[in-house]
Amino acid sequence: MLKLPTVFFLVSFSFLAVVHYIALQLFLYWRYWWLDMPMHVIGGVVVALGIFTLHDLRLWVPKRYLRLLPIVLLVLLVAMAWEVYELMIGIPIEQDYVIDTITDLLMGLLGGALGYFIGNSLRKI
Repeated sequence: MLKLPTVFFLVSFSFLAVVHYIALQLFLYWRYWWLDMPMHVIGGVVVALGIFTLHDLRLWVPKRYLRLLPIVLLVLLVAMAWEVYELMIGIPIEQDYVIDTITDLLMGLLGGALGYFIGNSLRKI
């Protein structure tokens, strides 16, 4: 039986994937400059909950890594990889690229912390 963190991971991942697909198809990221921020928060939540899911499924993640600092550091690593990916696929670099990248990383970290607290709370239920 699936545990609650895994269910929340699947729901949040599915939501992120659907909204991202629609945003790309309708050019919403270019129409609404702010849409990028909640997407990075949700992405951070997904990564953090994904760590809890891997632990629940006994695929990876010893229990000692289910703490705030290791999870937030992994979220930061994934967020940095995403920013590199955006560069590699040719997303145009704008004048505010540095500020945008820092904001994206901070939003991902915020989402990672939120995902940690959600996952940790759901494990106790």
